[in-house]
Amino acid sequence: MINLHQEFQKLDITKEEKSYTGMDSFVHSIVGLAYKQLKFTNNFKKAAESIYLLSLSLSILSDKQLDGKLEYYRKKIRFKKAKKQDLYDALAYVSETSFRVLGIRPYSVQLMGVLAQQENFAIEMLPGEGKTVTAALSGIMAAWSGEPCHIVTSNDYLASRDAKEMQTLYNRCRLKSGCITSTMQEDERRKNYLSNVVYATSKELLADFLRDSMKDNINNFDSYLINKFTLKNAVSQKVMSGLHTAIIDEADSVLADEAITPLIISVSSNNEVLKNATIVARQISEELAVDDDYLINKSMKQVLFTKEGGEVITSSKNLFPSVWQEKSRREFLVQQALNAKYFYFNNVDYIINNEGEIVLVDEKTGRMMEGHSWGSGLQQAVEAKEFLEISDPTQTHMKMSFQRYFRLYKKISGMSGTLQNLRNELWHIYKLPTIKIPKRIANTYTLYDAEIHSTKEEKTQAIINNIITIHKTERPILVGTKDIKESEELAILLMEKNIECTVLNALKYEEEEEIVYLAGIKGTVTIATNMAGRGTDIKIDDEIDKLGGLHVIASQKFSSNRVDLQLYGRTARQGQNGTVQQIFSFEDELFERFSNNSIMKILMKYSENKLSKKAFMALYKIIQLLMERKATHIRKKILQKDFSTNEMLSFSSNDK
Repeated sequence: MINLHQEFQKLDITKEEKSYTGMDSFVHSIVGLAYKQLKFTNNFKKAAESIYLLSLSLSILSDKQLDGKLEYYRKKIRFKKAKKQDLYDALAYVSETSFRVLGIRPYSVQLMGVLAQQENFAIEMLPGEGKTVTAALSGIMAAWSGEPCHIVTSNDYLASRDAKEMQTLYNRCRLKSGCITSTMQEDERRKNYLSNVVYATSKELLADFLRDSMKDNINNFDSYLINKFTLKNAVSQKVMSGLHTAIIDEADSVLADEAITPLIISVSSNNEVLKNATIVARQISEELAVDDDYLINKSMKQVLFTKEGGEVITSSKNLFPSVWQEKSRREFLVQQALNAKYFYFNNVDYIINNEGEIVLVDEKTGRMMEGHSWGSGLQQAVEAKEFLEISDPTQTHMKMSFQRYFRLYKKISGMSGTLQNLRNELWHIYKLPTIKIPKRIANTYTLYDAEIHSTKEEKTQAIINNIITIHKTERPILVGTKDIKESEELAILLMEKNIECTVLNALKYEEEEEIVYLAGIKGTVTIATNMAGRGTDIKIDDEIDKLGGLHVIASQKFSSNRVDLQLYGRTARQGQNGTVQQIFSFEDELFERFSNNSIMKILMKYSENKLSKKAFMALYKIIQLLMERKATHIRKKILQKDFSTNEMLSFSSNDK
């Protein structure tokens, strides 16, 4: 018999809570500290060790006996009759099942992670410690409650891979696993969302949530019953099955770095006038002279017109369509044309596909963002710059940030190897406490002293020299580059030196699985954007380990130290050997954007001096720290603003 209330509960969405400000924020922080003490790390550790020992003793059970126990605990959890010890015992039986079907027995640190996630913690777990299995075990315990569970991955490749690799474990535990990828159509998505555990990226989940929000309006139990019976049990138009539990891999990226980026559902809106005005703006921008007609602020990514520049634009006023002749409007379009010229680059911020369309590239993941576009005429300005057919602007139907979306889940937990400097923010915004999981195996990679060069050309030559030296030992090499352009240019230079290499970037995304598989093989050289950062597991064999393991070369620092650490974490996984070499220059974008010119000149003059190198690295750390703090402040402010705007809209809507 179907319990209608339970079915509705799956679809029900939690009301978003107001963010804390002022004294409330201070008190909330104190509560967070008290909660973490209440759930002290040692409590999880002791419980995990006892669960691990119990799982070892279960090897004497027959398959039939084990299946019987799994079913017993599944029902107990499903009908809310399980006590704390029952949950511990259940986890031990699931661990034994993992060993039998996957050949993997979860270690006590992984079990500790599962226990923490059951208590809605974000766990800091180093790369190579087994987050994939930890997430699967947490998914099983969550799904046994009868509510839908979403495991959030970094990309489609990992969503598909993990759902497939863990499928036998889920099946043995009487559960179904599914995944959502960007290529799936609506019917296939709906079918996969019916699975107990669903793997998907944050972008796919939020996009489906927004599309569902535009369909049937089932927002309470009464409307659910009316829909159910008046439509004669017709299936809801929605594809999702509610928001209950989210287990977020790479939580720092999803809940912080990408949190305030809005995902927008939009449709094209024909606007020939804007298209024509954009072309005029590009033509005028080509006539203007830098420093005379406009100034460029690289650190703020701003173009400011001088008095002379404003006069040139005014003299060209009649070239614009009439609706764009007003001063602020025509200057805005010319400014966007210059922004496109100086701050947005092909094979860096976007690529041009075979159809001659602009496809955006995600700066943090290095991946293509199909279906995304810039707003405020910037998309059209970039197309005009590249002499492409100018697309119609889009009209927004719905939008929401990832930050607000994940606050709608009833239960949320996460994991990452890099949660540094985010503990307060995660608690403040998501009520998500963090806990550091002890290392099972100590980090074994050797981090060499950074090489610092005066120019990019010198840096590139140093990278090539380093590759040649290591390549002679036949160790595999992974070179991390900032963007597509840099990775392709380095590959060409290596080919000129008769060094074969493979490039992993947004242009080669279809070959990602094969490239990652081959990256740990003897003598291979792989050049990658940060597509080879989060979630990429490069496996090496014993022979490579004896040679010294995977060698990683970092060619630039990112705005967050956490992104740097993700690249370093590709080597020396699970106690294997590995090395990391940092090779930078004074012309690197981050340093050039934020450093003072006089300071840079002094450092460059004494670039070979050890003290100068230390000062350079210290400045880099300060820049990263300031940028991270600024980003945290912005995310908190935007959440408050979004919530206030929502409240006003709700009030005016109810007032009518």
